[in-house]
Order: sequence, then C-alpha cells, then structure tokens
Amino acid sequence: MPTEELFFDVNAKLEEQKRSGNQVDLNFNLLITTKPNIVKYSTVGIVTLEGPSADVKKKLEANPKTNIPQILFTVYQHVFNSIYILASILNTPYPPPDLLHPMAEKIQILPSTPKPQPEPEQTATPEQAPTPEKPPAETAPTDDKTGTGTQ
Repeated sequence: MPTEELFFDVNAKLEEQKRSGNQVDLNFNLLITTKPNIVKYSTVGIVTLEGPSADVKKKLEANPKTNIPQILFTVYQHVFNSIYILASILNTPYPPPDLLHPMAEKIQILPSTPKPQPEPEQTATPEQAPTPEKPPAETAPTDDKTGTGTQ
C-alpha cells in the first residue's frame, strides 16, 4: 500500500501513580493505529521522573501548541525504537519518529513561486579561489493531498 495514503492516529494516556520528594511515577498507555486499518501498536509502561522539582515540573508541562506534556515526547521517542524494530520484523508500516510534534513545526508550506535566496557574502584571499554556487535545496515530498511537505 502506498505510504502517501497512510495516516497514523495516536491515543495516549498519562496517569500519575506516585509522587515523593523529587520523584514522580507515571503510567503511560500509547495506542497507535493506521488509517486504513493495517496495524495497531499498543504500548504500556511506567516512566519515572527524578530530579529537581523545577525540572520535573517542566517535563510535566504541556506544550502550548499541542497540549501534549513534554514527557510524552520523550516516552514516544523510546517507544518508537521498539515499534520500528517490531515493524521491520513484521513487515508492517511504522509511524514517523516525529509523530507527536506540533504541525506548525512539522509542515512546511511550499510557495507556488520559488523565491531566490540571497547568497552569503564571501571574501577570497589570493590563495583561495571562490567557492562554486550550491544547487538550490530540494523541496520536501508531500505527504497528503493538500500539497504540503514535511521536514
């Protein structure tokens, strides 16, 4: 099945179990499914945050763009490694490593008319020849029918 037509849905749950001193234990449950329905990945576990209370509090705060707690990004990065290995063994599609990142940071809207980018000024000494111009950067492939690309 072409990956351009495959979308991933995430259902995540974080639940504080225990807090003592500079330590917080959280239960997590991640359910990742595909549309169309090809595969379902379900992961449960416990994450322990330990350190100065200001650092723990910062990890528990939600990202204002996504309303997702910062700790969930870290949990997903660790879970992703296992899902990737499992998907390779089962020959099933795997979600992107940046699945939980905010769309504003993830999607680049490509202009209809490419704008020329200014070249940085370069100074050449007699021993140094000017560097050749670089070819224009390639645009990211589109991943949906809106024509937006991903980074």
